[in-house]
Amino acid sequence: MRRMIDIVREARKVEEKTEKDYRKLLKKLDKPEYADLRGLILRLAIDTAFHKRLMEALEKAYDDAVKLVSEYMGEQRNEDIALIPGVPTLVMPMGFGPIGARVPPEEVIEEFLKNFPSEVVLPDSEEKLIEILRRYAEEEGRMKELYDELSRRAFHPVVRELVRELKRNEEQHEELVKGLVEKYSKG
Repeated sequence: MRRMIDIVREARKVEEKTEKDYRKLLKKLDKPEYADLRGLILRLAIDTAFHKRLMEALEKAYDDAVKLVSEYMGEQRNEDIALIPGVPTLVMPMGFGPIGARVPPEEVIEEFLKNFPSEVVLPDSEEKLIEILRRYAEEEGRMKELYDELSRRAFHPVVRELVRELKRNEEQHEELVKGLVEKYSKG
């Protein structure tokens, strides 16, 4: 089975080549009689530039996520893996199958958080965990607001859908951090 990251990398290369090809054609379409065709090719070139950058971002995000898993979970994997963000983030072998993304209901968050220790002492920190978590909750809320505004104002359908999904993911983050704040505020 082909790895998803390999498909992303190949898509990025194809988008790069296609963008170059569109640019070459646009240079040739410099006469007034080509105005309609030039406008269409320009639109395709712009979409291709967006797609190329999105594939670059996906590739970088994947590499960063694998490094984080390796660094903080000690997961040294030679096999192909899929990183599935959510509650909790899962490191799954490829071929597991599709998993949908959604904000979990409150009961799932409560169930997930009940296994966390009731008291956490941070080493070498004068800040209390609850203060840090409250700040994180504010940051997650701000990111959610920004993605919401961006999703309403985005003109490109790919960008609009991407930021809508980012907003949903931030909603999930905010609820999880707020759940931690509530858990540790009770103690």
